[in-house]
Amino acid sequence: MVEYAPHNPYAITLAHPYIAAAGSLGFGIHNAAMVLAIRPAALITPTITAAGRSPHGPNRLYEHRAGIVYGEPWHDPGLDWVGRRCTSVWGTWDIPVIVSLCSSDDDVMQCIRELNQVEGIAGFELSMPDIHADVSSLLSRVRSSCDMPLTVKIPFGDASSLLPLVALCSASGVDGITVCAPVAVATGRLLSPTFGAVTLHLIQSLAPQTTIPISACGGIHDAGTADACLQAGATTVQLGSWLLRDPGCIQRMIAR
Repeated sequence: MVEYAPHNPYAITLAHPYIAAAGSLGFGIHNAAMVLAIRPAALITPTITAAGRSPHGPNRLYEHRAGIVYGEPWHDPGLDWVGRRCTSVWGTWDIPVIVSLCSSDDDVMQCIRELNQVEGIAGFELSMPDIHADVSSLLSRVRSSCDMPLTVKIPFGDASSLLPLVALCSASGVDGITVCAPVAVATGRLLSPTFGAVTLHLIQSLAPQTTIPISACGGIHDAGTADACLQAGATTVQLGSWLLRDPGCIQRMIAR
């Protein structure tokens, strides 16, 4: 058993440390049978904004010598759709659902206010694509309006540049951080098993410097990498492309 956001009054007890990363299983309401069969410790939704955004263009998949460049139209149905269509389904599950919110959304506070304490939602992950000047104020405002578990997905970077943000998250009362290695490129995101080593390095560098729980995400394509991240200090690991390629991977890791 794993305590997610252990210092929060609404801490979640996870059955194991393997979480479905943001967007990997969608919102789950149209594939609930598959989600319940895969049984991740928690499901993190695709990132949403208050107003929603229409996807543009088809999925794009390019082979590159460094890995695969994956360009996916952002499926963001918005706050109203999540509250109206999803929460009643999530409320029947014993798998916690964590809603991913976009930190650069002008109306992110509206999302927090309307979804905080809504049945079916176990917590929030604030996705932060970059470090901006207002990050301290943003974290303070979000934390003051959200008493549920709140984690922050920090942007890709070297450990020394990320440490001040990790310290700020901790000082702001954030319940955990997600270290995300895959990087954005001009036409999408570069996905590669080699990023597992980058994720592991960041965990090894950041974990000794903070007491805030860390979730590892990015390039985790096998049990060995997942184990190494947990041994290095991660509390949980988030699985994305590996889970899509091999939906049985979580159950096999649990059964070891």
